[in-house]
Amino acid sequence: MLTGSGRYGVNREVSTLDSSRYLLINEDSLLSVHLPHPDVQPLLLFFRADMVKDALTRQQADLCWLERVHPMTSRLHERLEWLAQLGNSCSSFSALRADAMVRDILQEFIREAIAADRVSERLPVTRRSTRIELYKRLSAAREWILANYPAVISLDAMAESAMMNPQHFLRMYRDCYGITPHQFVIDVRLTVARQLLTETKQPVSAICRQTGFESFSSFSGLFRQRFGVSPSAYRKK
Repeated sequence: MLTGSGRYGVNREVSTLDSSRYLLINEDSLLSVHLPHPDVQPLLLFFRADMVKDALTRQQADLCWLERVHPMTSRLHERLEWLAQLGNSCSSFSALRADAMVRDILQEFIREAIAADRVSERLPVTRRSTRIELYKRLSAAREWILANYPAVISLDAMAESAMMNPQHFLRMYRDCYGITPHQFVIDVRLTVARQLLTETKQPVSAICRQTGFESFSSFSGLFRQRFGVSPSAYRKK
């Protein structure tokens, strides 16, 4: 969605999208779109089937791993806005540039699909359809964590975002990504904290609160354990 929000249905699953999220679907799926207001702006980008098939065959990839809702990246959003503004331009230069951009977007999706396939191989399931479904759910939980890391996050909440039993979610997440969901939360918080220490002048105590740590002592201890120095020393360095 360029502006506003709308409901997109893929087969039997319905998701609400706005400019912060996008949906990727395969050609065999059934798509329905419901726009609540006439002034909202949806954007649907279609890839030629022969182009997709050729690229997937050459790279031995399958986009089924990515058929779900994804968080919108600034890079993709800028490209989609440019393609939308291009409209029906007859300029040969614009057409060539648009074609190159669409192919580049497709190539990024294929790289993500290949990486997803490799990661999913760690899951202790033999049935491919089960592995695909599990990976999609775990990926959705991972993205939910990225969106909610400053808050108090429980195992139950993470498991609910994946629509899984908490203990089953914990085992599958650890098998898939090699760390527990809690460790991933800590990793995200520390990564953001390091970035804020480098790029802003916010007090260290404010960064501690902003990144979701319960106490300054735990923040400082975990930061030192990860990066070898305290948050204050890291900023000076």
